[in-house]
This record gives sequence, structure tokens and C-alpha cells, in this order.
Amino acid sequence: MAWIKKPNVAMFKGANWNTLIKRVPNCSPEQAKRIALKNPDISFFFFCREYMVLETLGDKGIFNPGDAVFFSGEPWYGSAPQCDSYEKTGMSVAYVSIEKLQTPGCYTMADGSAAVDVVCLFSANINKKPFPQGQVELAPKTQVPAGYPYIVGTSDYAALTAADIQKLQNKGITVLLSVLNNHDGTGWSEFPDEATAVNFAQQLKEVVDRIGLDGIDIDDEYSDNPEPNPSSLVTVTTKMQEIMPDKIISKALWDDFAYFTPKYQNRTLADNLTYGWEMGYGGKPKDRLPVYTTFGMAKNTLVCGFWSGQPSHTSSPSQDVSWLKENGYEGVMVYAFQQQSNIDLLGDLVNDWNGAGNWNKTPNCP
Repeated sequence: MAWIKKPNVAMFKGANWNTLIKRVPNCSPEQAKRIALKNPDISFFFFCREYMVLETLGDKGIFNPGDAVFFSGEPWYGSAPQCDSYEKTGMSVAYVSIEKLQTPGCYTMADGSAAVDVVCLFSANINKKPFPQGQVELAPKTQVPAGYPYIVGTSDYAALTAADIQKLQNKGITVLLSVLNNHDGTGWSEFPDEATAVNFAQQLKEVVDRIGLDGIDIDDEYSDNPEPNPSSLVTVTTKMQEIMPDKIISKALWDDFAYFTPKYQNRTLADNLTYGWEMGYGGKPKDRLPVYTTFGMAKNTLVCGFWSGQPSHTSSPSQDVSWLKENGYEGVMVYAFQQQSNIDLLGDLVNDWNGAGNWNKTPNCP
């Protein structure tokens, strides 16, 4: 639901172009939507269907078919029959299990665009050897020293291909792999030192590159280690950002305040996260999200989580949506999208955010 199309307009040639963030050639509108979500500061872009010249900009005013041009701030449009613009309105996020990976792509807005913006595939795991039954290495080409943690998953995760991911990406949907601790002594906040964090970041990069993911989602729950390392998360996310600078790093926000204080290479966890989805399901958004702004996260990086298993404190989530929009937060997330109750819940949230008629299922879609 992130993008509202404005046909036949582009940034006015006489506008202040200092808000230009970047320009990407050989794009499609769907690719441009995914590129834009990687930078929360991008608030709109225009996409050229045909050749266009804006004379006042000199050589920089020549635009070719397939150019996508990204901006922050507010648009000032001028007529441009060769282009369409897209304004960011909010974000919808769905956690979904692998057997229902393609289901989020079945739902569209009134204009036919994807109603789900981000899919978090839930989940791969972190484990040391010996792995739990049924788990296999997901980054077999990365050498892992003895005693270090691995990214692991079931055979279904090992069999994932770039083609599986691209089916969603071709609809403009950003796809992240959620990685969850798994009931042993390791996990996201248990890396003991820089070397361990670097090796795990390298494993993540192998997986991301192999199947073409848009990034990694952090779910730091279910470690059995009673003494986490407060600097672990900021260290590993700094290393992830170094080796995957064009990828999203998101986090399921929960019981994690202590991890936003430590610094590594003069960075904090808030500096490294692209987005955070708060998962204190059922609580009021005003009691859940503002604290993260005190740690340095911007409102346009924060999303409020919902789950039918722990309903909103109100009889309808529409009040929560109103508060989120009025206070400048980024959007809504739903857990367990593979369940019909949560599909319906996200549909209600999307319609509350954008107006009725913006949650439509494609016929004969899984």
C-alpha cells in the first residue's frame, strides 16, 4: 500500500531539486518501489515511460525511458505526459511461513498494485552444531570456525531459489528473510566478539546474494543464553551494513531497550536499522512506538505490529491506524499471514489506512 500513483506528472523543472536523492536507470515501477523502500527518507519518485527533457536542468534534465528519480520531502509536480509519479503513503508488512510465501502477492489495491509492501519470510534460524533435527546449513560456501553459530533452516529454506523470491519482487514487493534464535546458547544478542559477528554477517550475505533477497529481518527471541552480550546486536548489524550496504536490515522490536545504548565504531543499533516493527501485540501504539524515537529511530522507520491471536485493545484497529497516521508513523505489520484471520486483519488495516476497496484478492491465487 506504500505508493499512490500520480499519472502524467514529474517533479517540476522549476522546483527545488536539492531534495533529489538518486536516479536509477533501466528500472520498472515495481523495481523502483523496492529501491525506494530501502531508504526511508524517499517520499516520492517519478518513473519515465518515455524520453523527457527538462531544459532548465541542463544535462541533468535529460531522462530516458526506464529512469526512476527519487526524492525526499514534498513533491512539486509539473505536467509530464512521459512520466508517472508515486507518493509514499504508508507501509504494510506481512510475516508469512514458507509454505504460503506467494500468498501476500495475491492481494491488490484498488489500482491493481500490491497491497502488501514487505514480506518477512518466517523463519530461518541461528544454531550451533549439532543442529536440531531437520535443520541444515543455509550458507554452505562460507567457512564457519568451530564453535561459531550458523544460519540454518529446514530443507524448504535450503531449496528456495531466486525465482521464488522474484515472483513477489516482480509485483513490487520487498522480500526479507527473518532469522530467529532457536533455543540454544547462541543468537542475535549472544555473539561474543567481533569475529563471530563478522562470520555470521558473511553467512547472511551468502544467503541474500544467492536468492536475491532485499534484506534480513532480525527476530531476537528464544535464545537459552542467560547472559546476552549487550554489544552483540550493534556489532553484527554494523558488519551487515558494511558488507551489504544496499540491503534492508529490519528488526522485530520487543524487549530490546538495553541493546540501543551500546556503541560500536561510533554507531548504535538505531543507526543500523532501516526499519523496526514493534510486536507488543494488543497494546496501544502510543505506549509502544514513541520510546524507540528516544533511541534515535525516526518515526518513518517504525511500524506497529498486529496479530489476531492478541487483538487490539479497541474493538476495531481503525483507531490505532488513525493514531499512527496522525502521528507520522510508517505503517502496519501483521504476524502469521498464512492464517486467514491475519489476512483479514491486514485487509482491515490497509482499508483503514487507504480507504475502502484497497484490499482485493486476485482470482485463483493461492
